[in-house]
Amino acid sequence: MKGIRMMRGIEYHFEDFCLMPDQARLLKGEREIKMAPKIFQFLSMLVQAENTLVEREALFETLWQGRAVSDESLAQVVAQCRRALGDSASRQALVQTIPKRGFRFVPDIRVMHSSVRKKMPSLMVALQEGDPEESLYVRSR
Repeated sequence: MKGIRMMRGIEYHFEDFCLMPDQARLLKGEREIKMAPKIFQFLSMLVQAENTLVEREALFETLWQGRAVSDESLAQVVAQCRRALGDSASRQALVQTIPKRGFRFVPDIRVMHSSVRKKMPSLMVALQEGDPEESLYVRSR
């Protein structure tokens, strides 16, 4: 997808969500949230911008490949994205409007490789079964 970095296995975690751009998937917990491709592309652009402004012009260029569309088209994409995330225009807890400029993704984002997430349940079990007095040391390869 144009405008989206497609690094394989990279996941973006925020709130209860996991965004996987290379798989075009959004999960809330274990449940997949279905999104139209343009909505997913919009969300991916905002999330990957890491809390910085994404200009309206960049969104129009990427989402509609420079075709002339109305501001209402972008407003519909934003509204559908917010709805899918449980956000709203009045709340703007996740997708913030910067009037006349663009949009910004508000939550803290944790970037993780999918191989790390897959190992996490066994790590959590090991931590729960271990002695709470012991320190945890994590060694990377």
